[in-house]
Amino acid sequence: MGATAADDTGARWLCVDDGAERVTVDAAIRGALMAQRSRLASVEIDVLSDEDWPPNVRVVVRLAESRLAARRRSGISLSLDPRVAEDFDIALALSPFSIGCTGLSARGTPIWNADDTGSSTAFALTSIEERTVRSAIARAGGDAGKLVTLEAHELRQRELSDGVGGGTTPDRDTWRPPSGWRVDERTVHLGSGTDVWQSASAAVLSWGIKTRSGFSVDPPLEPGRSALPGERYWLVARVGPLRVREPVEVVETIVTHRRVALAYATLEGPPVIGEEAFIVGLDADGAVTLTVRSLTRPGQGRWRALYPLTLLAQRIYRRRYVETRRHDS
Repeated sequence: MGATAADDTGARWLCVDDGAERVTVDAAIRGALMAQRSRLASVEIDVLSDEDWPPNVRVVVRLAESRLAARRRSGISLSLDPRVAEDFDIALALSPFSIGCTGLSARGTPIWNADDTGSSTAFALTSIEERTVRSAIARAGGDAGKLVTLEAHELRQRELSDGVGGGTTPDRDTWRPPSGWRVDERTVHLGSGTDVWQSASAAVLSWGIKTRSGFSVDPPLEPGRSALPGERYWLVARVGPLRVREPVEVVETIVTHRRVALAYATLEGPPVIGEEAFIVGLDADGAVTLTVRSLTRPGQGRWRALYPLTLLAQRIYRRRYVETRRHDS
């Protein structure tokens, strides 16, 4: 479960993804600082690095250290006013290499962050600021594609939940579920003919069964594109007053002239873990069916208490899967 992170301007949180080259990291940190300057009320920079300061910033390091010494008290954190040219230049020079940097808005809300010698970043960027940062990265010779949302970054950090991955066997007509799971399987007749087959197949592969039953999928698929194995998404549902975000990975897709299917498994974190598959079948007489298979059991940690509530939600949504496709047919 997670939440969409945004500050009071509607800006969304982005970061530099793992594996980015140094030129990309540096350009993103400095580009975000410049793009957000008008919204920053203060910047805190730790005048300390995990590595040797690069030669081209050592003059600025000495200036920052002299400012610290003038305060006549211990500490490594220097408060800067981004409206002051010298302060802003110090922040620009040192931020990619400092162990800790934080920029606050006028309301005292963090909107810019660069820690651990640039290896941990987070920027609350408006759409205009985001375009500016991507342009700055590209001009520096970096990879603008490494600037990703925090939610996408978080998805990539998660492992598949224990025991999931392949248990729904969407390639088989006969299902023998593994033990230790709450099992559900239901099949409904959708209709007959090519149009029904093609419509149902497209819906399965593009998360249409989910979205038409009340879920939202983040990131949304581009029109006409199918989900692919290995892709990760947030499936978002409302459970009473709660908004539950379920991190998942597509573990299998099948496309044949008689069967189309998508199976996904949960990643670590949600109150219910397991796997679900949507399978569209076409028989020799042209009849089209939808089969939904699921394996579930309670997750771990603080969300385990939500398991009874999410089981109720599952029953509601499974009924919607079937009703939605029937109404479309």
